[in-house]
Amino acid sequence: MKTSRKKGQAMIEFAAGLLVLLLLIIGFVHVSSLSLTSLGIHGEIRAEAGLAAMLSSMTDTPEAISDWKSGTDELRFTADDEMEKNQPAAAAVIGQVVSHSVKQEADWGLVSEKSRLPFSMIQLQQSPNLVILMGATHEERTKRVPVDPFIRDFIYNKEDVAVKEEIWIPLMGGLY
Repeated sequence: MKTSRKKGQAMIEFAAGLLVLLLLIIGFVHVSSLSLTSLGIHGEIRAEAGLAAMLSSMTDTPEAISDWKSGTDELRFTADDEMEKNQPAAAAVIGQVVSHSVKQEADWGLVSEKSRLPFSMIQLQQSPNLVILMGATHEERTKRVPVDPFIRDFIYNKEDVAVKEEIWIPLMGGLY
């Protein structure tokens, strides 16, 4: 009688362990699927934003981010932060970047239109008022990924998960 109880207990423990192992494997496959979706979206929007950056000209008026506001969690640098678009403040930041692009002011004399420096950067140094035209091109996309029924039943009750990717690429007069 004792051996049949031990066999029954072993079978129940095996079934419980198998269920946990199956849950871990399906969870790993689901996370892998979400990661692949995220990478795919990122590649698509990077290509689109890169094309927009390449097709930009100095006459375009791009978006510029001047700062970030904390989101609802009131923590800086988290996913719920919101951007502040302020062209003059962004222009001041970009102006500082340009002014610190060389070690000494005299180094700008070495730069010509034949150099490998983006033409927009040369124009920016020669006419600082053009800094207002510098900015970034922005792309974002959200894709919904269906949740495996096993995960939906045992972990959370949602039909799908939203995967969102967002990218900003600086406009550099044809180079990015």
